[in-house]
Amino acid sequence: AGAMLSIFPLFSASAVPVRLRIALAGFISLLVMPTLGAPPVDPTHETLLSLTGLLLREVAIGLLMGWLCRLLSFTMALAGHFIASQIGLQLGGMIAPGEEQPTETVGIILQMLAIMLLVTMDMHYALLIGFQQSYHVLPVGAGMLSELLFDDVTLIAGRTFLIAVKIAAPIIAVGIVVNLLLCMLARAVPQMNVFMESFGIRLLIGTMLLGSVFNLAAHEIATHLNQLPSDFINLVRLLAGG
Repeated sequence: AGAMLSIFPLFSASAVPVRLRIALAGFISLLVMPTLGAPPVDPTHETLLSLTGLLLREVAIGLLMGWLCRLLSFTMALAGHFIASQIGLQLGGMIAPGEEQPTETVGIILQMLAIMLLVTMDMHYALLIGFQQSYHVLPVGAGMLSELLFDDVTLIAGRTFLIAVKIAAPIIAVGIVVNLLLCMLARAVPQMNVFMESFGIRLLIGTMLLGSVFNLAAHEIATHLNQLPSDFINLVRLLAGG
């Protein structure tokens, strides 16, 4: 639980105290522990080296689960970068929630939209249930790497990257058309400083299209969030060798 929360959206932010993350991880562990029954591994019969290996394995599994939840946040930042570079807002960077480096304003808005949808759709409850069920599918001490696991991780990453392209596609398409028209205008009217005029034109058109982009983003985010619990459990099954 602690490893998953360390990179989970919102809780991974530097503004969140480490003690709060540890306390929350301990609280989740206390909630999950009574539902698991007897542990498959007896610590009294294990050596220090084997217990260290077991701990590292559980941390790696938790980080993989947290990465699956965090992937959408990275995708929204990427979509915001695509959009901001087209409408001229890439220089207006701010610190996004959960990130340590400046992110474009559009990316921050998309990340906040994703977090709001995650909460309003009760996906945080679904993820907690998936975390609890993961111990039944993948007991403590189990877990193995396989080619199917790498294929599934690659598929999820590619599908999530495609969401960023879909969200930014309308702005990118309009940006290409606007650039072509400005090139034609520069050839037709050489005296006009098209380069300076293009900033205002691209910003105006891009801002007008942002409303429809946010509607598209909400649909894509909701679709991804509905798929997230099944991806979560499927990833655990593949770790269990199923």
